[in-house]
Amino acid sequence: MRAVLLDGDDMILFERTRPGVPQRYWATPGGGVDRGDANLLAALHRELDEELRAVVTPPVPLTFVDTQREDGRWQRQHLFACRLVSMDVAGRHGHEFTDPAKGTYDVVRVPFTAEAVGELNMQPEGVAAYLITAIDQVWEAAQEGRANYSVSFASGTPAGSLRQALHEAYGLDPADIFAGTAEDLMGAADVRATVWINPDAGDPSFGCELSAGDSLARATGVSELELATRLCRLTGTTALVSDTPQHTWLITPDGDYHRTHALRP
Repeated sequence: MRAVLLDGDDMILFERTRPGVPQRYWATPGGGVDRGDANLLAALHRELDEELRAVVTPPVPLTFVDTQREDGRWQRQHLFACRLVSMDVAGRHGHEFTDPAKGTYDVVRVPFTAEAVGELNMQPEGVAAYLITAIDQVWEAAQEGRANYSVSFASGTPAGSLRQALHEAYGLDPADIFAGTAEDLMGAADVRATVWINPDAGDPSFGCELSAGDSLARATGVSELELATRLCRLTGTTALVSDTPQHTWLITPDGDYHRTHALRP
């Protein structure tokens, strides 16, 4: 997982050099999930503490990027937006700082603009490509500190199946998932649900909508795209997730996904 860590108008990055790698490159803070980490958010906080001794605002899930490693294997990079509260670089204590084979990790600040990001040899490449197209969305998420989920599933997807999949995948209490139309929601006496599933949102093709906010982010620690791919696999349906104003992800029943160039494929 990776943190898009903003400090004022800048982004905090590592400027990296490694033995045997001829060019410098830049990387966002973060790393892998250890066995003792409760979830992705816990792993991210641990990595930020190890690498920067950083205290940050609540991280907001953004998306994930699948990247190919040097050994040919694919690795999923989960991206989160947050703002820096404080850090103490002198106190960092990750194992990478004691292993000469890992090279150097110089902390730098880079203007958080598409132009500045585009000029860097940023690794993995897919992270930079996402940031260049989503500067405004990432900035808003980091500044507001609030997650927002809006996933459109294929019309006719049973709300009960999505409710069961949320329980199976993330342990959500079915009582915390409201299923009904906007009229049902307006007429409900007391609704304190974490998730709202509207089975009839009006779109003839993708009219089953899942909406949620920070409570779902805290419960799952995953982005809209990650949530949608998992729920599609569990329920055998298709879904749409908006990525940027120009792009939308189409997720298939096997959890595969590809980017379209319109709000609807």
